Parts: sequence; structure tokens; C-alpha cells
Amino acid sequence: MKWNEFKKTQKAGYIFILLGILNWSGNFVAARGLAGSIDPATLNLMRWVLATLVFIPFGLKAFIREREQVARYWKELSVIALCGISLYDTLVFIAGETAEALNMSLISTLSPLLTALIAQFFMKEKLKPSMYAGIAVSTFGVALLVTDGSLDTLLGMHFAKGDLLILCTAMMSAIYNTVVGKVTGKISQTTLLMSCCLFGTLYIVPLYLFETGGQIVIPEFTYNLVVSLIYLSVFASILCYLFWNMAVEAIGASKAALFYYTLPPASAVVAWFVIHEPVNINQIISGMVIVSGILFALYGGSLTMMRRKAPNYG
Repeated sequence: MKWNEFKKTQKAGYIFILLGILNWSGNFVAARGLAGSIDPATLNLMRWVLATLVFIPFGLKAFIREREQVARYWKELSVIALCGISLYDTLVFIAGETAEALNMSLISTLSPLLTALIAQFFMKEKLKPSMYAGIAVSTFGVALLVTDGSLDTLLGMHFAKGDLLILCTAMMSAIYNTVVGKVTGKISQTTLLMSCCLFGTLYIVPLYLFETGGQIVIPEFTYNLVVSLIYLSVFASILCYLFWNMAVEAIGASKAALFYYTLPPASAVVAWFVIHEPVNINQIISGMVIVSGILFALYGGSLTMMRRKAPNYG
């Protein structure tokens, strides 16, 4: 089987998504580890400038060849760049100043449910009752997580700044998945990633100038910053986005979104190993509740139908 045929198969899609998650799992950990050492928009701009420079030799030729398609879908590509790169990563870095790495990855798993809500209200797709039940369960899990299991905190509606920002990024991730699904097949994956790099970097510049008061500020390049930038630019940007977009093309946005569930355990292991961030029982329970709600939302109706159709041998 040729590569062009293989990359569109279900098997290839699952391989791509696992590679994407593997490269992505340290993103929240890096944000947490760099918190306080560099301003968020500055870090995000440096990350994507480096990523763009690395990818230009591979993507510029395809970008120029498909410039008419880029011009045709510039609005969709702009939404993808804003929600997947410019605003998303900047908010992740801001959230890293107050939210723990595992909390960030757990809350981000709401993205599949938010994708379903977008499909209902904007794509006019009807949700099953099991979806509503799953949303309720997962919402409770998020509340349990961000309040650390405190009923008084829950009743007082007090949330950590970082947790609320990650909720915003979960919505952006849902929008990103939805719009990527719309342009998939209309432009090549190479051009899509090159467009994300160029547009995303461009849209970060106003955030950077606002953050620095209109001045060009060069941060101190410590060993930790250089290593983190290399990881974020190459692995958590170029490779992650390339594998993820290829997976969406092969298996579809909804199936790809299911693999957000693997982010909490992957990020927890990386956080424990790299920055020695402990995992407590509330985070474990909250994560189980969130994932249970999501799984029921997506599979509850299917399981009910399977039970109804099962033959009775009694």
C-alpha cells in the first residue's frame, strides 16, 4: 500500500493521533514549569517564530503552490490559527501561572463535549439524551476538580484564574477541531500547517506588543528556556499539529477528539517526572468522573441500542 493510501486509513489515523498526544502531553507541563520566568505572549511568540522558521523549508513550497486555496479559505484558516495557536497557547501559558499541570489537562478533556455542543447549536446536529447526561456528569467532575472537593467553595462559585482560562481554551479547542474538519481535504496538510504557523505567528504580535507596552523586549535565554522552546516549537507545535491534523483527516474530528482523554494520565506522568508535581486523590477522582461522563455521553446511547438488539437466549 502506498503512503498516500495508507495515511487515510483508520489504522494510520490512530497511529497519528497517538503520536500527536505523545508530543502534546508535555505542553501543560512546560507552561507550568516556565510560569513566572517569561511573559505568556512573549513565550508564545518565540515558540511559533522558531516553529515557523523550522517548518518553512518543508512547507513554503506547498503554501505557494496552493496560494489560491489559502486565499479562498483565509477566514477558516484565521479561526484555526487564532483558536489553535495565537489565543490558545497564550492563555495556556497564562493559566500555567496559577493552575496545576494535571488540572489543566483534566479540564481540557471537556473539549469533545464542547465540540458536540457546537455541532448542536451551529451545525444543527441533534444530541441524544445520553449526551446531556454525560455533560452533567462531566461538569460536576470539573466543579469537583477546581473546588478541590469543597462544597463551600462550590456554593461560593469561586474558581482559580488558571482553571477558568483552561475552560476557555477547551472551547477554543472545540472550535479548532470543528473548523479543521471543514477544510480537511480542501488543502494539503503541509499547507494547512504552514498557514497555521504564518497566520498564528502574525496574530500573536498584537498580544506581544500589548504585553510589552509596544516595545521589543528580549528575555534572558536560560538553559531551561532554551530547552523548553525547542520542545514546544518542534514537538508540541510542528509534530503535534501535523499528526493531529492528519488524524482528523483519516478518522474524523469526533473520533480524534476522543483521544483528549489520554491527556490527563500522560500529562500527570510527565509532570511527576519532570517538575515533580504530586498527584492527589481529588484529582484522580475528579478525572475519573470527567472521563466517565464523557464516555457515557459518547457511548451511552450506543450501549443502550446494543442491549435492545441483543438476542434473548433464555
